[in-house]
Amino acid sequence: MWSGVTRTATHEDLSFLNQMLYLAICWDSEQDHPTPEKLWTNPSLKKLLQGWGRPGDVGVIAVAEDGLPIGAAWYRYWTISEHSYGFVDEATPELGVAVVPQRRGEGIGHRLILSILAEAFQLGTKHISLSVAPSNPALRLYKRLGFHKVGISGNSWTMLIDIDDMLNGRKNHSL
Repeated sequence: MWSGVTRTATHEDLSFLNQMLYLAICWDSEQDHPTPEKLWTNPSLKKLLQGWGRPGDVGVIAVAEDGLPIGAAWYRYWTISEHSYGFVDEATPELGVAVVPQRRGEGIGHRLILSILAEAFQLGTKHISLSVAPSNPALRLYKRLGFHKVGISGNSWTMLIDIDDMLNGRKNHSL
């Protein structure tokens, strides 16, 4: 298991966050995917990290033993008129998570999510949503952590976690 650290994401991490967003979108290595440049021409995807650093943007970066970033978790708030695939409501930010392929399976994604949930709790956030394809192996992690399906958007599930439930032991995890 990974024994590295997480740190708060800054505006200087935007390039890495974009790399992680690409991996989150193109998670299935068995599929053909467009290049990042081509992917970012899609306005519904380009907006996902555009203007990073606005109020309410929160992220954490997993750092390897050599100091290089190897994963990230981040969330943003959206509005009814401008939102992403896992949108629930304006009070619920949407989570994105990715780990570089060669480091998957080491518990990094788990630690990233716990770190971002702890940060969210400190900031008074009650719930966090996400969007995940039902065939994505990360779905098992999300369920273990306490995310539950609340809807469908396209081919993906919208999932939600109640941070207070998790903290109060109703989901067997502590932050």
